[in-house]
Amino acid sequence: EIAKFSNIGFLSSKGFQNLTALEELWIFYCPKLASLPEDLPPSLLKLRIYECPLLKQHCKKGKGREWFKIAHIPRVQIDGRSVYELEEEEL
Repeated sequence: EIAKFSNIGFLSSKGFQNLTALEELWIFYCPKLASLPEDLPPSLLKLRIYECPLLKQHCKKGKGREWFKIAHIPRVQIDGRSVYELEEEEL
C-alpha cells in the first residue's frame, strides 16, 4: 500500500526490485503521482489506484503513457472500476 503522499510525483523501480512475490498493490490519495515504476513485479495480479488523478489519466487503456506498465496485470482498478471495462473517455 502506498497512500497519502501528497507531493510524490513518481515511484522508483528500486523499491520494487526485491518484491518478487508481490501480488497486490494499492496506491491511493497521491494527487501528484504521474508515473509508475518501470519494472512492476511480474507476480502482480491486482493493482488498485484511487484518488490519483494524474496517474488515472496516464493509465488510459491502450494509449496512456503508463499503460504499457500495467497491461500485463490481470486486475486493474482505478477509482473502483476495472480499467478493462472503462471506455477511454471515462478514464
